[in-house]
Amino acid sequence: MQDNLIKLDSVTKILLIALVVAVSYLIIFLILKPFFAPTSMMDIMNQTVAGRTDTIISFIIALIIGLVISFYMFKDKGKERDEISIIRKVLSEDEKKILDEIKKAGKITQDSLRFRLGWSKAKVSTILTKLDKKGIVQRQRTGKTYNIHLQNVK
Repeated sequence: MQDNLIKLDSVTKILLIALVVAVSYLIIFLILKPFFAPTSMMDIMNQTVAGRTDTIISFIIALIIGLVISFYMFKDKGKERDEISIIRKVLSEDEKKILDEIKKAGKITQDSLRFRLGWSKAKVSTILTKLDKKGIVQRQRTGKTYNIHLQNVK
């Protein structure tokens, strides 16, 4: 579940944090309200100041909870970059297409890859050999074809 929360897009994370802040504000406000309730006639007359204290404290605590959650949800954003997006910058367009297909499938045969892309055997084999030498994909011989999967890439 931790990884699923970190993988959410930014808008969803912000909305989730706002929801947590609102709910925690209400809960904290309801918990603190009895402690700040007026106990005498003088307290009722001075309620303008005392009536805001529980609201302000609840709001501050809810914001702190929101900050803690936002730090958790947006942590390591720069560190957890998708390695494929970095690798893609130095690849040709054909290599990128093959990489995308392998990433979609997870593990795929060289023949299936050839049919999906509609390319010749020689073209697919040449590109996969280059990617294999670069250490991006791994090819394992299976009968007359190869099983291909990404190597050490998230």
